[in-house]
Amino acid sequence: MVSDEYLAKIRFAVRRSTGNKDVDTELTDIIEQARADMIRKGVSETVANDESDAMVLGAVRSFARWRFGIGGDDADTNHAAYDIDTEQLRKTAARAEAPNVFQ
Repeated sequence: MVSDEYLAKIRFAVRRSTGNKDVDTELTDIIEQARADMIRKGVSETVANDESDAMVLGAVRSFARWRFGIGGDDADTNHAAYDIDTEQLRKTAARAEAPNVFQ
């Protein structure tokens, strides 16, 4: 489920205005695709779906810019940014879930 507030943030990231149902539907699909991809890459489902996490938002923005087709020359940059953010999210979550051997 994608909240209206979260969708508005991604809509702004790809420089689209409100009121176009087709754009909103496509962006919702892209957000869900980004979340599924993050999970596939090892980010926990809880983290990937956390709409309050700024790092997740950054990854989803980059994914949306890359997949929505804006920026032309920036596609590779946005793809790389998404991959970097996703890897950081995976590492951070793995670190948080690892047992503390020093306790």
